[in-house]
Amino acid sequence: MPNDHFEFKQFKVIQSACSQKVSTDACLFGAWVALHGGARQGVLDVGTGTGLLMLMLAQKVNATIDGIEIAEDCAKQAKENIGASSWSNRLSVINADARTHHFEKKYDIVISNPPFYENQLRSPDPARNLAWHSHELNLAELTALSSTLLSADGIFCILIPYSRKEEFLDLASNHDYHAEQILTVKHTRNHPASRCMLILSKHAGTVVEEILEIRNEDGSYSDPFIELLRDYYLFL
Repeated sequence: MPNDHFEFKQFKVIQSACSQKVSTDACLFGAWVALHGGARQGVLDVGTGTGLLMLMLAQKVNATIDGIEIAEDCAKQAKENIGASSWSNRLSVINADARTHHFEKKYDIVISNPPFYENQLRSPDPARNLAWHSHELNLAELTALSSTLLSADGIFCILIPYSRKEEFLDLASNHDYHAEQILTVKHTRNHPASRCMLILSKHAGTVVEEILEIRNEDGSYSDPFIELLRDYYLFL
């Protein structure tokens, strides 16, 4: 079973109430967005879960960060994680459905690690369904929502399965999004691509595409992985 908490160098994430636990993919995503997000002031994390992405960005980006989470128990735990951090004065969690909540401001970054699965077999556990299946907020709805919430020069950052990359880019183009950066994640050089991280904006330009392999052939962490996560992971 996963641990009920995950300790980082500057914060701790308690995750006992959340079905979607801290994962390597999510940690990579948070570190990658923190690196490339730039000096932006307002951030919204849609489906914040434990508050992991909020905390990772807060460590690196001096911004006000809101998170919205539909699951009451998970939102409560995210508030506890944030309250125990060094950045609690600029972080807040909203327990609401992002599709119906009235947001009172625009954001410079909208970030999300959304549920991966649509129209697939669900678990008997309702909480796990909410975390992993997008019957509550699908990619089309998320993309449309982000478009209404971004400031003029804002960016939309998302982590998706690599298999849904082209589908997502088609959805994004319907809202005048253009990819700025795309990071393809593989476990090793010999593994197929598993995840895709994207940064999009409303301004067309050159797309920077990169591949990150988590581990070397000998099983050790790759240098790019270490570089991204050394300020977060205790053992790096």
